[in-house]
Order: sequence, then C-alpha cells, then structure tokens
Amino acid sequence: MSCRRGLVLRFVLLVILVAITSVAGVPLRAGTPTLKDAYRNDFLIGVALGGTLPDDYSKAELAAIKAHFNAVTPENCMKPEEIHPKEKIWDFEQPDALVKFAEENQMQIFGHTLVWHNQTPGWFFWDHGKPASREMLLERLKTHIDTVMGRYRGKIRGWDVVNEAIAEGGKDDLRQTKWRDGIGDDYIVRAYKFAHEADPQADLQYNDYGIESQPKLGKALRLIKSLQDAGVPVAAVGIQGHWQLDHVPYDNLEKAIDEFSKLGVKVMITELDMDTAPRQAGADVAHHEEGSAPPAEATPAAADILQRQAEQYAKLFALFDKHKDVITRVTFWGLDDGRSWLNYWPKPRIDHPLLFDRQCQPKPALKAIIDVVAKPTE
Repeated sequence: MSCRRGLVLRFVLLVILVAITSVAGVPLRAGTPTLKDAYRNDFLIGVALGGTLPDDYSKAELAAIKAHFNAVTPENCMKPEEIHPKEKIWDFEQPDALVKFAEENQMQIFGHTLVWHNQTPGWFFWDHGKPASREMLLERLKTHIDTVMGRYRGKIRGWDVVNEAIAEGGKDDLRQTKWRDGIGDDYIVRAYKFAHEADPQADLQYNDYGIESQPKLGKALRLIKSLQDAGVPVAAVGIQGHWQLDHVPYDNLEKAIDEFSKLGVKVMITELDMDTAPRQAGADVAHHEEGSAPPAEATPAAADILQRQAEQYAKLFALFDKHKDVITRVTFWGLDDGRSWLNYWPKPRIDHPLLFDRQCQPKPALKAIIDVVAKPTE
C-alpha cells in the first residue's frame, strides 16, 4: 500500500512540475518566465490580432496570447474601411469582440488607426460626384473620430491618431494624400485636436515606418515639434519596426529613440516583425512586387535562418531594454507566422517573421528574447 502511495505521490509531483513549467499550454523551461513577465518592469509586450475574438483563434493560439502578451492592437478591424465602410454604416462587431477579449484577459488596448491614406473608403472624399469641400471633410473626420473614440472611451489606452503621413522622399515633409488635398496641411493638427476632445484621457500617438532612419527621421521630428507647438498633447511616437533579417538598423534606431526622447515623447515599437524572405520594398503597403503563388504547403524555415533571427531579435530587445525609460510598449504585428501580412506582401510568399511558427509552437527567437533579461535557472 505504501509503495502504491509512493507511486501516486510521484505522479502528482510530476503533474505539478509539468504545470509549473508551462503557462496556458505553452511549453517553457523550468524557471523561465513568459515574455510579458520577463519584461514586466520594462514595457508592455503587445500583439496585433485580427478576426473575431476568440472564435477565429485555435486553443494553442489563445493560450499563447494569454501567456505572453499584456497589450493588444487591432490589426485591421478599427481601420476606417472596416469600421466605417459607408457614411451612415458602422461595423463594430469585430472591434467590440477585441475589446471584450482584451478586458477579460487584463490586456491593455491600443487603437489603430483613425486617419490613414490607405484602407479608407472613398466616400469620405466625395460629395455627389464632386470632391468634398474642406468643411465637409473636417465634419466627416470629426464625426468618425468622435464616434469611434467615443464608443471605447475609457477602454482604449492610446490611439494611433494619424498613420504614415510622412513623405518617403523629396523635400516635402508630408505625404500627398486625399486628406491633405481636401483639407490642407493642418488636417493632422485637426485630427489630433478632435481626438483629444473625444477622449481627453487617451494617449495620442503618431505611427509610421522608416522613421528610425533619415530622411524620414528628420521629417518625423519636425512633425512632432509642429504638433507640440500647436498645443497637441502627443504622448508617443510609434516606430513600426517592419525590419528584414540581417538588415536591422540598430544604430539608426538607437539614435532615433534618443532624438524623440529629447522632444519629451515616449517611443513605442508598434508593428514588429523580422522578414526572412527577400524583398525590395520598404514597408509601404501600396508597393507590390511581381511574383508567382507560393507553394500550397509552407516549408519550415531553415535552422540557420531561425538562429540568426533569434540572435537579431535578442539584440533588438537588448537595445529596447537599455532604453526602457523611453520605450513603453513593444508590439508584434501578428501572433504566428501563418497569420503574418508578410505572406501576402509585397507579393505572395512563405515567410517566417514572428515568434511562433504555423503550428503556434515557439521558435528560438522567443527564448532568446526572454533570455535577454531573465536567464532561466538550471
């Protein structure tokens, strides 16, 4: 009888050991914290999610989300064409589901995005077959911001108010867009003022890609300074972080963090991924490359690619940790490789840019990032 009790006791201890070395079904080494716990004293760890939560995610994916992330960004469902497809039509089903999921799982929410030249329906800019007037555009802009921010007032911590407004090249600081054409350069200031009125407690952010490097860095600094001079309370700048394996701009990124800090704004890394497939484009969604359809079955990434990716992600997070007094959030643009936008842009291909593979199993990069600040005990 005592022998049987001993076996039972050993079995129970084994079950407990397995339980404490796994969080929400995600395997971890004994003594290794989850990603959000490893960086709990540094900054938030976020993930962009799409679809209707939780129904569109597998059990493994939901387990990984709950275990490793404490902030969430809607990948598409709060963009103008999704949430406001026609002037009198609003679609809050997916945004409501995301907000509910985040609240139930104690995740902070960051809205994306209120004003963008892309994924904005054409009706905004037309009035019965002719271009809408400045006054009409401003009225529509204010209605859109008031309605969206008002619905989630007090629930969403911060908003990407304006997204990707800076010009790629040339002497002009601002991108030529329909918003700028119809309203003028002050459309950006007006958008931020509308947003602050709609939810005075929400952090207002500016979000863009490539602003860690010149010439866009200089343009971004001038934009933030102009907003501050106009009395706009800009809380943070979002550096998107759509970087490529072996081409991560570490030095430029560190300089940019320092420059934005001098303006008194925080920095967020808002759309982080590390592209393992070659591309010529920057991160402008309007840019496309010619290419044939990828194989029906995704092939796993080579071991050497995964190792280089792990090392380069770790180097990035060491830089983020160094500047944790300025950086408030790091958000991955998608949960696992199968859900990444990079499988479809700039052409259809198989990519492996995130921390989890297509079966939602952790890749070497996850452990490497955690180990930057929390070496597991042996």
